Amino acid sequence: MAVRASNVFSSVQPLNLAYDRERLEDVGFMTCMTLVLLGNYAQTGHFGGPLAYTPFNVAVHLAGPEFGGLRYDYRRPKHPYCDKFMLAGGHSIPTCYALWMIMGEALARRYKATGNKRYYMDPHVAMLGIDAIGFRRGAGAMATILQENALVDHPLFAEAKGRGIRALAGHAESTDLTNDVNGGPSGVGIVTAAGKAAFWDMAGATLAGPKIVAFEGEFAMTEGHAQELKTQALAMQVGKRLRVMFSDNNAGIDDSLLGGVIAKKYDGYNLHEQWTSYGWNVLSIDDGNDYDQVVGAMKTMEDWDPSDRRPMVLMGKTVKGYWPKATHGKISAPPVDQVVGYPSHPYAFKMNSDYFVALARTFEEQYGVEFAGIRQGPVKDQRERLIQFKTNIDIAMSVLDRNGLGDWLAERLVSIGDTVPEDLKLRFDAKTDPFLDERLRVANLPVEPQKLTIRNPISGAEKQVGITLFRKPGEIAGTRRGISEIIKWMNYVTEGRFITLAADLSESINVEHGSLWGHYDPETNPLGTRIKAAIQEAGNASSAIGLVSQSASVDPEKFAGVWALSGTYGAFTPLMYTPARVWSQQNQDSKFRMGVLHILAGHSGPETAADGRTHFGIFATQVWKLFPRGQTIHLNFWDYNDVAAGYFAAAEIAAREQKVGIISIEVARPDFPVADRAKFADTDLKAAAKGFYVIRDFAPGKPRHGYVLTQGSSSSVNLVDILPRLEQAGVNVKVIAAISEELFDRQSAAYRNAVLPPEARYDLMVVSSGTRRVWPLHDAGPLTDAYSLTSDWDNQWLTGGLEPDVIAEAHLDRESIMAGVTRFAKARSERLESQKGLLNKL
Repeated sequence: MAVRASNVFSSVQPLNLAYDRERLEDVGFMTCMTLVLLGNYAQTGHFGGPLAYTPFNVAVHLAGPEFGGLRYDYRRPKHPYCDKFMLAGGHSIPTCYALWMIMGEALARRYKATGNKRYYMDPHVAMLGIDAIGFRRGAGAMATILQENALVDHPLFAEAKGRGIRALAGHAESTDLTNDVNGGPSGVGIVTAAGKAAFWDMAGATLAGPKIVAFEGEFAMTEGHAQELKTQALAMQVGKRLRVMFSDNNAGIDDSLLGGVIAKKYDGYNLHEQWTSYGWNVLSIDDGNDYDQVVGAMKTMEDWDPSDRRPMVLMGKTVKGYWPKATHGKISAPPVDQVVGYPSHPYAFKMNSDYFVALARTFEEQYGVEFAGIRQGPVKDQRERLIQFKTNIDIAMSVLDRNGLGDWLAERLVSIGDTVPEDLKLRFDAKTDPFLDERLRVANLPVEPQKLTIRNPISGAEKQVGITLFRKPGEIAGTRRGISEIIKWMNYVTEGRFITLAADLSESINVEHGSLWGHYDPETNPLGTRIKAAIQEAGNASSAIGLVSQSASVDPEKFAGVWALSGTYGAFTPLMYTPARVWSQQNQDSKFRMGVLHILAGHSGPETAADGRTHFGIFATQVWKLFPRGQTIHLNFWDYNDVAAGYFAAAEIAAREQKVGIISIEVARPDFPVADRAKFADTDLKAAAKGFYVIRDFAPGKPRHGYVLTQGSSSSVNLVDILPRLEQAGVNVKVIAAISEELFDRQSAAYRNAVLPPEARYDLMVVSSGTRRVWPLHDAGPLTDAYSLTSDWDNQWLTGGLEPDVIAEAHLDRESIMAGVTRFAKARSERLESQKGLLNKL
């Protein structure tokens, strides 16, 4: 029967159903012992936090869906219809490594004993005891570690044959078995949870479809990203599909939170009220290390009223440094003081230290085993360390062979796995990637304005939508005006699969009107693609990441999901960079096709200083170039007719090249007349798709004065305006529009050489509303800085004012550009001789 409370603080219902508590406790003790072995022999990693999470972790993985546990298949851990498990508290990953090893060993042993394919687990997917050797080590080291230590044929390491040894990172990665997030740095992992949950609502999955279960602790939840989750999840009304399990042990890395970072006298700092005040459904248990309480809380969440659209958080008091056999703060006999709180964070104990031996002794006594060599002090020889490490991992795993525990665990994993559906009834076709539609190719974009009739498949309502991807020369429209049009075309072709989250300046940066059916609401308007969002740049970007990181396709080579865009003023986009950076790593490593994150710097360039110096967006947007080459595409538009061609060229690539996980876009605020491309050297209306294109070529038969690369809005408009004056003055320069270096790099060598040959870099100046810190192309020549015109010409922040004032102060007005280009042209002989002289000195 559904449970619902009228207030925001809800009680956990008594657990009145039997579950396999003793089995969970045994697996939990094995998990604790295994993760401590990892830290002992690797002499790195974390200790207290993973132990605190272990009862949460074991219960979520093994209680079963009927008790609110995960519905997943360990044999196919990335099946799209599995529940999504997020170890957002990434440094606590040893609890997962340990549990996954135990699970893998249970299935492997059961399969070996029975030959029954129900228990078969691909060893390349499974995590096994041998992988303990890879804890906090790199893949390169694991490839040779056995050879280097003459252990290739040692029977202890036979599991490595054919599959190798996994390298296990120090923080959670989305590639880790059941985990679905890169858990770190603090706060970044958890805030994608709202987007992940919202995706399945948008896809039309019932609550029997995937739910999101995320683990985090109180220290990381002070991080700004994580705080923003509170608003994000409520705004998207994700309800009980999102369940955050909060490990509350008042212990960080260096200090306590309450009584440490927050002085004891401030008793109003109440974690529960911080969540209830945001409108979340908050449940609480006194002991988050007690399986009865944890499973009871999970069951309460599972039975909650599905019409209650509040997200859920379970706050459980835990002990950092928890140990299953600790009694009144003492461990073992003779008693040893239990190490708890923040001192337990680093595993700083020496190998085979007295404390480690005390912990191990309780495990030995419980299960009648004896670890090898741990009482003889640290192992100094590398080969012997590996042998003792693996020997003792095997001893811990031997508990699976006692009292039928391994058989129970294997059967439990298979029975839970068999509950994962092979198909879900969704709102869209999960076998087709709409972003591969031929209508999205640049060559097929409609040049003329479109009047289109669309139909709402839920309500049956019809309406007309106008989309204008290109405009006539002379029309007044800045580049930002084109953003809503490309979003509309995307949503028209993909039938509503392009989502926007853009604070409360959605109208200002022109994404508001990209939604064909208005604002998203899971109950009243599930086809809306514009998500209402607060001023939370990091949270909005993270929610967008959560959305694009999900796919409903069972084929890992195909994508069936959404793309998403988050935007703000250019000056504030660095707030989005950290979650985007972590997303880029996740996308790089994924074996599954995922969606594309879009970042819109909606008011970039010096023009935005008209609002105030805090809005001066020339340096900030350069963070979007700080990714590995080829993994993002950055677009900087100056003319309205660049927007559709340049964007859809990037989209064509991103839809077909998995490594491209981010498209970032810069557009400025001002409106300008649309350029007359009939006057350009390259008259192609869609020239921006080529990344760089020629606005003015060298006049034939006259001395050449160099190459001028232009980027940005006012800078390019003003340069184009003075081209006739430059010609009258006898200045013979080649002017090239720089829209995207990434697009230009993908053109043929013949085109690149025709536009900007390699030698041009030594005869180059830049006119840009950006900065001299990051040029529009790599490997600019040594004198480029000395002759270029950029907004930071005097290495000072501009003072603000009206747009014309700001542009003049930036020395990007027409007169400044005229003087700068003329100076560059007249100094050509001097420039070239100077560089030749430098080379001759070599």
